[in-house]
Amino acid sequence: MVTAQHTIRLPAGDFVYRETGMADRPTVLALHGMGRDGSDWDATAQALAPEFRLVAPNLRGHGQSVRTEQYSLEAMRDDVVAFVEALQLNDFVLLGFSLGGVVAYLYAQAHPERVRQLITVDTPLPTTWEQPAPPAQAPEGVRHDWNATTQLFPELHATNARWWHDLARITCPALLLRGGEASWMPQDRIEETARQLPDARVIEIPGGGHPLHRTQFDAFVGHLARFLRREE
Repeated sequence: MVTAQHTIRLPAGDFVYRETGMADRPTVLALHGMGRDGSDWDATAQALAPEFRLVAPNLRGHGQSVRTEQYSLEAMRDDVVAFVEALQLNDFVLLGFSLGGVVAYLYAQAHPERVRQLITVDTPLPTTWEQPAPPAQAPEGVRHDWNATTQLFPELHATNARWWHDLARITCPALLLRGGEASWMPQDRIEETARQLPDARVIEIPGGGHPLHRTQFDAFVGHLARFLRREE
């Protein structure tokens, strides 16, 4: 299945996105993690085609999408709001990994009527926990806007009571995949996130680590496909 790349103008600037699959199929909107871009979902898109259409935007500051002076999780959520409106998406599946998973939670609680199913990959809603702060200067080889990393880090490591309260607004079926002991992400926070959702389940993929959609691809796609088909 051919993957096409497009550019779209949104209020924050130009955004690039990738699209795989036929427009008449159910849409999966996939959000990538920090430092990646929409191509991180190419293998997933091919595995789901032709049954599903997968659309994967580059978040602001990533890939060829606009770089801005200010970055915040809610600004990224608002970019997704504008993207959904521009593409006239409705009743779609929302899939997110890491940073993209957090943005997915924020979108789904703001617009629950739009989301058919929610899947996050090794991603809790942010809570206060200790992790070494990123360096002020970008390490060699970084391809995204390092300002996104440094500005978003405090938000990703702090508890926002309103966000936690509004998880209850996400009434669609939700699947939270987690990578278990091999992941550096706090696994208990993923369980706690699921407990705040009205219709959620957690599945651990042993040995998956954080980027389990890459490290344990077959297991990931298996769980994803069964959930999308409502078989589990």
